[in-house]
Amino acid sequence: MAAVTSKVSLKLMIDTESRRVVYAEAGKDFVDFLFYIVALPVGTFIPLLNQEMVGSLGNIYDSFANLSTTYLRPNVNKDSLLSPKAYYCGATGLPLHVPNVESSRKVYRCCRNVTLDRNETCSCGATMNQESKYTVLPSANNPYSSEGDFVKGKVIYMVMDDLAVKPLSTVSIIALLNKFNVKEIGDLEEKVVDLGRDEVVKLLKASLLTKTILTDVFLSVLKEEVNCQQEVEGNF
Repeated sequence: MAAVTSKVSLKLMIDTESRRVVYAEAGKDFVDFLFYIVALPVGTFIPLLNQEMVGSLGNIYDSFANLSTTYLRPNVNKDSLLSPKAYYCGATGLPLHVPNVESSRKVYRCCRNVTLDRNETCSCGATMNQESKYTVLPSANNPYSSEGDFVKGKVIYMVMDDLAVKPLSTVSIIALLNKFNVKEIGDLEEKVVDLGRDEVVKLLKASLLTKTILTDVFLSVLKEEVNCQQEVEGNF
């Protein structure tokens, strides 16, 4: 399981009256991470939700987990579905990672089959652990380049509360202010927050359960920080 190699910062623009995040200003790192989520297998998310799963995907997951190996084909590895590993190419691509996401430039083979997982079972029944060289060339058909990039740097992006993304612009800001009945940008409170591994997991969970992701993930944390600070000050 890959570890978070660094933290990424977001500048939240908060409507203090309604206590919600109107939007966040983000750089390339965070936007690349959001777009990379699209490439993750569904099985990556299900274990993170635990009992919070909405819908029936959890039932499918549990059914496979509880199914006796008597009913599975001999070359089927349960972990390949229950604990899938999504790979991105490039050891220094994304600064934010999620559980079971690994960086890899290697592929493994057996017979004529190729895989990214060295523990996968080949159709012949053998383990696919013969390492081969793997080179990724950026192209129009490749979902990400060898560095895991999606969007251009040196651009400030606007991330909405529901994680919709667009380049930051005056027109977009004015439209949001009107939508939330905020008179001017100066009425919004600015707050910079850092995302590490804990925040990544919370964000993934919230993205599957609500459309107010930034508000639900970060304002509750900020409220806890304020309460703790008030308790500390009250003891002196």
